[in-house]
Amino acid sequence: MPRLDPDIVVHAIPLYSEAKPIKQKLRRMKPEILLKVKEEVQKLLDVNFIEVAMYPGWVANIVPVMKKDG
Repeated sequence: MPRLDPDIVVHAIPLYSEAKPIKQKLRRMKPEILLKVKEEVQKLLDVNFIEVAMYPGWVANIVPVMKKDG
């Protein structure tokens, strides 16, 4: 998948400078769901659809939702 030209599209999250970071406690997942999540994330990384970002102060848990067809 080709990347979008940054001259056309730029994503930014506006933050207030006085805002305190919110870090959720990590939730445990069933091992079979965790494996599927890791596989899906790896697929997205392999095709350069997502990239690793380091935001240690701002963390939110993944909420996996199973489709009806599996």
